[in-house]
Amino acid sequence: MTTFHIPTQSNFIEAEGTRYAYRTFGREEGVPLVLFVHFRGTMENWDPALLAPLAEVRPVIVFDNKGIGETDGETPTTITEMAQDAVTFIRALGLEQVDVLGFSIGGMVAQEVALQEKTLIRKMVLAGTAPEAGVNPSQEVFERMNRHGGTEQDGINDFMFFFYGDTETSRAAGMASLKRIFAQKQFDSSDQVKEAQLQAIAKWAQPKPKTHYEWLQTIEHPVLVTNGVKDVMAPTENSYLLTEKIPNAQLIVYPDAGHGHLFQFPELFAAHVNLFLDSDAI
Repeated sequence: MTTFHIPTQSNFIEAEGTRYAYRTFGREEGVPLVLFVHFRGTMENWDPALLAPLAEVRPVIVFDNKGIGETDGETPTTITEMAQDAVTFIRALGLEQVDVLGFSIGGMVAQEVALQEKTLIRKMVLAGTAPEAGVNPSQEVFERMNRHGGTEQDGINDFMFFFYGDTETSRAAGMASLKRIFAQKQFDSSDQVKEAQLQAIAKWAQPKPKTHYEWLQTIEHPVLVTNGVKDVMAPTENSYLLTEKIPNAQLIVYPDAGHGHLFQFPELFAAHVNLFLDSDAI
């Protein structure tokens, strides 16, 4: 495992009335890779074992979108507004083009950014996510996402259910990842973030005519779609749907894995992302 240093202190930048928190690391040369995190996550919810091999070969930027973690304001209740806020942050840094890795709700935001600002994105990775009006998870998933209270162990149990498979190998890798993340956590998201993101996901998930998926064909960027073989949060069928509809998309499905496949196989996932981003053939 690489020992690349991941910073623990944030930088801040003011843009359109919001003070955004972010951290940059990795190489100074190259197209920056901006990461959009999962439901309720802050920039400290990225597994350092994944970040380090990415940062060895490119500039990496993690950030808290509006209302999340160290960034002020209130989290909006639509994916469209979240994407607008993300674009505001990226533009504030003076960046003209970036690569994007969007995980879970972050992948939904990434799709919207690609539609709103086509020239801002060079390449995009969509991990464990779904298109608008995609295949919804089971009722149990919604019930657990909406659950209030509970012990710390309840939270860990829910996280393992959401992110990993029911095999010993998947759960062991998941617990190892969770320990790495816990070791770096200083800030959490508020209840306002949870409620706003739940509303945004519910709106995004509303059924629409099948012809609605044709909007995905307007995403002309090279796209790498990834998932575990059985994702209960963003059912893996969504990854096939994204790959089918986005003209220049390819798909990797990881065995014995679920929603958290990128944390279960951090170094392998990073190698796949690096190969995709560095390839001239895609």
